[in-house]
Amino acid sequence: MPAPKQLQPPVIIIPGITATTLYDLYPVEPEVVWSAVLQKAHDRIALHPDNQPGQTYYEAVEPARVVPVNPFGMVYGDLVEALRYDLTSRADRPVPVFGFGYDWRQDCAISVRRLAAFIDEVLARTALMPRYRDAPPREVDLVGHSMGGLIIAGYLASTGVDVTKDKKATSKVRRVVTMGAPFRGSIDSVQKVAMGMGLLTGPDPQDREREAARTIPALYQLLPTYKGAFTFAPGLPADLFDPAVWQPSILATLGEFIRLSDARKDPATLLAEYLGAAKAFIAGVNALRPTRVLEEGLAAWLPIVGMDAETHTRGAVTLDAKKKPFFGFAPPVNAYPATTDTGDNTIPLAGAKPDFLSLECLVGVRKEDLTFWEFRDRLLVEVGTFHAVLPKMNHIHKLVIRFLRDDLTWELRAWPVPGVAKPAWPAWLAPR
Repeated sequence: MPAPKQLQPPVIIIPGITATTLYDLYPVEPEVVWSAVLQKAHDRIALHPDNQPGQTYYEAVEPARVVPVNPFGMVYGDLVEALRYDLTSRADRPVPVFGFGYDWRQDCAISVRRLAAFIDEVLARTALMPRYRDAPPREVDLVGHSMGGLIIAGYLASTGVDVTKDKKATSKVRRVVTMGAPFRGSIDSVQKVAMGMGLLTGPDPQDREREAARTIPALYQLLPTYKGAFTFAPGLPADLFDPAVWQPSILATLGEFIRLSDARKDPATLLAEYLGAAKAFIAGVNALRPTRVLEEGLAAWLPIVGMDAETHTRGAVTLDAKKKPFFGFAPPVNAYPATTDTGDNTIPLAGAKPDFLSLECLVGVRKEDLTFWEFRDRLLVEVGTFHAVLPKMNHIHKLVIRFLRDDLTWELRAWPVPGVAKPAWPAWLAPR
């Protein structure tokens, strides 16, 4: 008897930072403490100073039990529905597509562990579906936007699977799509911590949001590490992960949090913990080698990057009148197509390129890829960012579907990044 045909595997979508709604389950009737549009209770999402690094971080205002639910539907709903119904040839048999709602405040290493458990759950749930019983799925496909791409890379780097050495080893991931993932970070993360403004979580400066941001470990894990991201005043360490280069106002905020929480840590220790965890996580992500953990190697990864939008790409740590460190930021730029000094309004192109993928692998998209009929999304770009709209673009939906589904014959086009003459793309994808 021939082996049952392997069906399209289930898909998990991992959203970006702040794109998962947070509920406080401590009240008898659960209360929303964070949604991407309507509710932002900064004091209730701030994390306690006495949390232990590497463990789950709990809230500064206790008692509480803040948990994540699903990704924000306004951004990811269209993508979920497109994948459910276009990854199958039968409309009455949609492919199971799950949103991985995670607590984006936590150290990304914690979210990685929770993604690992969620992958096992998705495989087990899918195996119970009647049409999958004869051929239970062994792998999932992962689609990550923004920080979701970092979490995917962190998961793959931590699995311990090496399909090249152990022929019996099998990965639980078949293919990966990332969209605007800040593998090498974003200037906006520093702006958010330093000034309370930046397009990662919203453009408007708010003191309470800035103070809450300074207690969020994951935000430090988006610090830019690409070459030339920051310059440093003479006498300062040329390292954003050294607490000595951080401006005193951040330590002052952490100190006030410690006082209000009656915590035991001192501000310098707390900042050093955040930066140390960030440095370790980023190092792990960029040590990933997809050829070792994915059976299809580099061909199993579709890295989509946004280009041709004004983006903050440079910053500086200077000294103020008191000879104390102070963050400064160059105006946003867009040098496309002359150089790679461009981005998607939020993530610089240099920050979107990981160590484990070449420029030739990157699949570029631009605002002009939005069709005439996507006028609502065009409006969102005007009032928000191109970065935030990436998961909503019809063109990107087609790229993702064609990449994950082998029986399609679509031929699509995309933009090579500046300086690339011959992209290393799938055969069905041609340069514009």
